[in-house]
Amino acid sequence: MPEGLEEFFSKYKLHEESVSYLRETGPGIQGHGSSFSVDEVRASAIDSSKKYGGEVEFEGSVKEFKVPSFSTSEGVPVTVIKSRTCKPRTPIVVYFHGGGFVAGSRETEEPITKQLAREGECIFVNVEYRLAPENKFPAPFDDAKCVLRWVIMNKSLIGGMNDSKVGVLGVGVGGTIAATVCQEVPSIAFQILVYPLLDLRFGQPSCQEFSDGPLTAKKFLEWGTTLFLNDNTESENQRASPLLRPSFTKVPPLLVILADVDPLKDQGYEYKRILKDSGIDAESLLVRGSVHGFFTFPGNI
Repeated sequence: MPEGLEEFFSKYKLHEESVSYLRETGPGIQGHGSSFSVDEVRASAIDSSKKYGGEVEFEGSVKEFKVPSFSTSEGVPVTVIKSRTCKPRTPIVVYFHGGGFVAGSRETEEPITKQLAREGECIFVNVEYRLAPENKFPAPFDDAKCVLRWVIMNKSLIGGMNDSKVGVLGVGVGGTIAATVCQEVPSIAFQILVYPLLDLRFGQPSCQEFSDGPLTAKKFLEWGTTLFLNDNTESENQRASPLLRPSFTKVPPLLVILADVDPLKDQGYEYKRILKDSGIDAESLLVRGSVHGFFTFPGNI
């Protein structure tokens, strides 16, 4: 970071929980540029989940499925989490984790998905989509599309009812995936995007203002994107960068949750604006004093 952490805290008025977290971790592995390996980033995601995800008391069912797919012979693994307090016709939320296209898993998201299923009294489908660099674009989008179609056709199998609404929740690059499948799969009732990456060209002002983080730096996001795309021209592909779609008239209503100090903040605001201009219900929630990553660490921030 170009400034000391204490100066940064003062300048941007970070919440005390964000300050405490960053004092303990520093900028984190995602704030150190490209001087790390895929294995290190994946290990860091697991360690952070265990350390900061918190212990979640959960009563309900947890079941695993393999969703058949034309894209991978192994199918797409999902974990279906249903709270004991679910009401009839409870919504089904298909969840896509973050991790810069290279990290994250159902394991890292277990605390937050259980907490959301418990507090929301709904069904969560936690998706293990394929990661880069082993699987390039468009692998995770194909996995997500496959899972959503399967969920819509198998609501009763996973604990819902035929008229249960199905929505998506995507965090970080999971927001990229969620926004894209909302364009490609009909019958999605809502989309919740949490500090989403929606334009892989990274040209928005907040990408420059917070290019060095803290916690998640622009150069980390660019590093993951380089490993994910087959070539640089794909950053302008509308599946990879859903903000570039020419039309948004058929997407579901949006809630976008944004971190205050985050390279991706302006992308979320721009997506909300475009959807509202297209006649779609769209709302934003800015969590003041927060940094990218806060959403999946309920045990700390």
